[in-house]
Amino acid sequence: MIQPQDKNMSYFLMRIGEGSKYVEEARKGGFIAVGWNELPDLFSLNSFDKIKKELSKHYEYTANELGAAAGSINRFVHELKPKDFVLSPLGQGKYAVAEVGEYYYEPNPKDGCPYKHRRKVKWQNIELSKSDMSSNLTYSLGATLAIFSLNKYSDEITALLKGEKASPAEKPERIRDIVLAGLLELDGRQFEEFIQHLLTIIGFEAQTTQYVGDRGIDVNGILNAQGIAEITLRVQVKRARSTIGNKDILAMRGTLAQGEHACFVTLSDFSKKAIEEAEAPGKIPVKLIDGEDLATLILKNFEDIDEKYKVFFPIKRKKDFNIEALFEPQGAELVIAETPKKEVSFDTLICSAWEDGFNTAFLGQKAWWAVRIREENIPFIKYLAIYQVAPVSAITYYGEVDKIEPFEDSGKYKLFLKSTEKLQRPVGLGKNPHLKPQGPRYTTLKTILKSKTLDELFSKD
Repeated sequence: MIQPQDKNMSYFLMRIGEGSKYVEEARKGGFIAVGWNELPDLFSLNSFDKIKKELSKHYEYTANELGAAAGSINRFVHELKPKDFVLSPLGQGKYAVAEVGEYYYEPNPKDGCPYKHRRKVKWQNIELSKSDMSSNLTYSLGATLAIFSLNKYSDEITALLKGEKASPAEKPERIRDIVLAGLLELDGRQFEEFIQHLLTIIGFEAQTTQYVGDRGIDVNGILNAQGIAEITLRVQVKRARSTIGNKDILAMRGTLAQGEHACFVTLSDFSKKAIEEAEAPGKIPVKLIDGEDLATLILKNFEDIDEKYKVFFPIKRKKDFNIEALFEPQGAELVIAETPKKEVSFDTLICSAWEDGFNTAFLGQKAWWAVRIREENIPFIKYLAIYQVAPVSAITYYGEVDKIEPFEDSGKYKLFLKSTEKLQRPVGLGKNPHLKPQGPRYTTLKTILKSKTLDELFSKD
């Protein structure tokens, strides 16, 4: 059994390829790896900002996507230290374990794994099983990020590596705690952008301010009440887990103009004096949203949250809730109407693909997986179209769907194709870069075949 000695070592979960599809190649070759093959040797990118700058040269990312990608790369090359341990999913609830070594760049991979950015590792003669883990650790392993910290469970993982079974928690971790743990995976800027996104869902026209660290107003929002009134909201965002005191509330109130409303958002909580100051009579009130409130707000609006944020929250809405239990018939007679058939205006699912995934999965295996699809839409999906990201930036291929099956225990699906076919005329990005698919999009194959650009395609939907 493994006997971890270094008290300063850290634990990480490491997925090697989408769905961990290259983990066996990595075990044979004694390495772990990440994609982003367009980037040069990562040792030359010795800061988070340099990584972001280089990424923006090669990939069409939104601000949020750019921050998430840069965070994963920085974690892989700089935060991972020699003697740290990584857990890598094998499927069927099993995890391989490796001791981390030095980073290296492989310009011409020839071992079945196309990724150039690698670290030497010593794979251990042990596999960990979910069945031996606590409920809390099991939930955390469900996150879909390429690499993230497991240090919260270091004592439990150390025990597992020594051959000791963990005592599963009597109760699963609270859903709100899982949400808060996911938010901690965001850096300061990403957290502000998520709050902006959440405000937009609620109904505000929101935008982040120029990022200057942890001071001042972070997000501005305007709510137009159907032309009757316009509400201006200034939001201070604090990701830190320390308690917010009354000085923070006073400082924020000092930035407000007459008639403006204020909101303070934190992942932690507020001191008694801070609450009293926020509600002080005769002063501009400050709405306080602590970690519990924020998690509740996220859960209330979870269906509308963008997929790029949902990956941070390894939760899913229950499907077996009996909504009829909330109602009872009124009166003596009950007429049951025939349930109308669902009418749909789509037969095709559009997914984005990097070069590696496109070649190995779509063309090579005639399959695509780890796709979020509403269960009720599955019967209507007849085709899968692929949007290749930069430098191609176009829908280039489609395939007829043979079957759709659940993908492992991720809550996502895998599509199997009968065939793949190249479009005679690719559907290019067009003039609006914001139309590039960030998550699965629905349309019809007929519309794709008639369109020249994404502008034209989505204007017809």
